[in-house]
Amino acid sequence: MENNLAAVEDSKPVIFVTGFGPFAGHPTNASQSAVELLAKGNLEEELGVRLVTDILKVEYEYVKKTVPQRWKELMPKLTIHVGVSGISETLVLEQLAHNTGYMRKDNCGCVPKNGMCYTDGSDVIQSSIRMDLISSTVNKATCVKLPCVKSTDPGRFLCDFTYYLSLVEDKCRSAFIHVPMLHMFTAEEIAAALAIAIKEMYLQVMEMDNRTKVAEVNGNPTTNQVCQNGESMEQLAAAV
Repeated sequence: MENNLAAVEDSKPVIFVTGFGPFAGHPTNASQSAVELLAKGNLEEELGVRLVTDILKVEYEYVKKTVPQRWKELMPKLTIHVGVSGISETLVLEQLAHNTGYMRKDNCGCVPKNGMCYTDGSDVIQSSIRMDLISSTVNKATCVKLPCVKSTDPGRFLCDFTYYLSLVEDKCRSAFIHVPMLHMFTAEEIAAALAIAIKEMYLQVMEMDNRTKVAEVNGNPTTNQVCQNGESMEQLAAAV
């Protein structure tokens, strides 16, 4: 019986969510607190998924090794990185990430070589997930106390760096959310807002996958191919 249950669990789609550990100015990282609470919630039951959560070290070299490795191991349906912002008063959905400009030192006092993720990488990669639609849904949710906005500036530190790594892996299935510090909202309030955003992101990805199946039946380019070629979710209908 235990083996059968394990097999069922392993067959479920994976949602991979990460937070960050402490760093200068943030001895308690709000992203870590919220992600740890998220893991104790009911997202798995609601969505029929396996939720995997990690807390990342605030170190470039560690993240550059760990993030691609976890993509390979988990083959996630959706990956969401969560980080804290010292200036934000809202939930912030990041639309894109940058390859260069990483000159701020990490917890080890290091920066990436030449201040970049990959020497042959694109300057900017945008997620194909419609963050404006996610933001609108979160703001309409009466159970959420945090306002939510879309952003195009993840900050050129570990958050931006980590997001870029995942967008390279699959920009159709990657997202980044900045959360405010814990003196503004409780970890429970932040986790509740994260849960709503993640649900909506997952629904977008599932819609893309469903359109892919239809496109394959019709002999058209799959929506995943269209997504990887640069179109956003709103343009995917043209592929079916």
